[in-house]
Amino acid sequence: MPTSVLQPATAFNFMVTLWDEEGPFGTGSAAGGIGGAVVGMASQWLMGAFSEVQGLDAELEIETYQEGGHNIAPRRFAKYGRFQNLTFKRGVTFNPDLWDWHNQVLAGSKAVIRKGGLVVLFDRNGPAQTGFGIPGVDRLPVAAWTFTGGLPERLKGPQLNAKSNEIAIETLEISHQGLSRVSLGSIPGLADVSAVFGGALSAAAGAAAVAPGLGGL
Repeated sequence: MPTSVLQPATAFNFMVTLWDEEGPFGTGSAAGGIGGAVVGMASQWLMGAFSEVQGLDAELEIETYQEGGHNIAPRRFAKYGRFQNLTFKRGVTFNPDLWDWHNQVLAGSKAVIRKGGLVVLFDRNGPAQTGFGIPGVDRLPVAAWTFTGGLPERLKGPQLNAKSNEIAIETLEISHQGLSRVSLGSIPGLADVSAVFGGALSAAAGAAAVAPGLGGL
């Protein structure tokens, strides 16, 4: 069993895919986009994979209320979720898709395109398997996050310097309407990938439920 099933992955890689939720080519729902996510992963890999992701964070806005006669501490109530922008970075390639999206939202004549997305984390230390038909997917998927209602708030081109040997990087910052960590089994294709590794995920869940000191959580 790969150690990352029960322990954090010490070496990892990841893949990102985006799909249209609204606009001329929209799926109309996040579920429809996730259904084709594996195909999108292959496209991202071939057309320019993201090398860095930031902003996989979620916060909860808390309201404080001082109730008369309750002097121990103020009451606290949940108001709404709060999510920071997601930031994606990748090397510049011939593919202008990020700029096309930004231009469509900024000046397009058709309905604005909102995108959903999926980020999948893979254990790079685990045993490799092949035959999935998805470029770059040969390791055990560990975790996945999905977001909805994304808009390209900021797009930053590379800093060009002829004297530098650094890779030209472009950065996309997406403002979105919600981020969740989702079950791998809810993503068509990734559940099959997990099954190839001998059911490690389900075995780990059973082990965690009876492991001493975990309280069955």
